[in-house]
Amino acid sequence: MDWSKAKNIIIAVLVAANLLMGINLLSRSAGARQQIAQASEESIAFLEQQGMSFETDVPKKTEKLPVLFLRLQRAGELSAPEEYKGYPIVVQGSQIGFEIAGSGQQAAETMPAAEALLKLYAQLSGTESVKGRTVEAIDLVYLLSPDDTSYAAQDTASPAWRIRLSGHTYYIDAYEE
Repeated sequence: MDWSKAKNIIIAVLVAANLLMGINLLSRSAGARQQIAQASEESIAFLEQQGMSFETDVPKKTEKLPVLFLRLQRAGELSAPEEYKGYPIVVQGSQIGFEIAGSGQQAAETMPAAEALLKLYAQLSGTESVKGRTVEAIDLVYLLSPDDTSYAAQDTASPAWRIRLSGHTYYIDAYEE
């Protein structure tokens, strides 16, 4: 048997197999993005049928973001507002300072903004009507909700969708559940 001819045939077969697997992966990825875009459009149409209006565009893409580890500072040691890779860090509730200590090793996929809007709709529809309410802004932020009763030296900020709805601000955890 001619080993150089056999090696060339094996290499050609492996290259062809890799090409086929790459094409399959790309088509699946494109199909998933198309599904997300269609689901987002349907979600927004549903919310509009329920009486919500939109002053802003709803972001279509998802992000892979890690959690942030923050070193907290006691009152009086307030730090300037910070961002992490262009995403604002929001401290909910108390006035507490912080500095970024690091980020998580694994970045997780965030849910689409339209899904966060549906979660907010589900939360609000149990207690109040959403008819006539307007989505004024929606963006991804890192949210820190410190416990006011105890002081911790370090805490974790997670990605959240910040939704301003008719003058009120709501936060929805951005990680898929």
